[in-house]
Amino acid sequence: MKSKHTYVVLIDLPEALPFELPLMKADPNNIGELNQKAQKAEEALFQFIEKLEKEFKEDFSFIGEDVIGEKFYKRFLFPNGGFLEVMYQTPAALIAHFIEKNRAEKFSNSLKKIIDKTVKEDKVKMILKNLVEVNTEKEESLTYEKWTKLTKIRSMTLE
Repeated sequence: MKSKHTYVVLIDLPEALPFELPLMKADPNNIGELNQKAQKAEEALFQFIEKLEKEFKEDFSFIGEDVIGEKFYKRFLFPNGGFLEVMYQTPAALIAHFIEKNRAEKFSNSLKKIIDKTVKEDKVKMILKNLVEVNTEKEESLTYEKWTKLTKIRSMTLE
């Protein structure tokens, strides 16, 4: 089953968000430094999320984390529907998923306001805010041709 949804995407190309975890090779000589940077990035991420919660006017629930490949993900659930995925390794990315487009628009506006409050350089603020996109997944409509093919396939399976 495919459901249509709207999502907000921000990929931090200028690497200006305060919680970016720089790429580092894990070797025995820098494990301590890597752990410190990871801890600082995580603390900065949760501070950023707290600001975003206040602006969006919803308390997010942290629902877990994953490491996929070499990327670190944190996920948050919105109490009024939807969820947020944050990949906080350089370049950081935020993807918020919603059923209603108006909630996605509201989240987008909240994210832009938090960018204004957390990023210092004006030019970078402008770039980041322009990188925030609201997209709606294309819903495939059931055309007569698709319906005809489905009924033919169905009739073959019933014989």
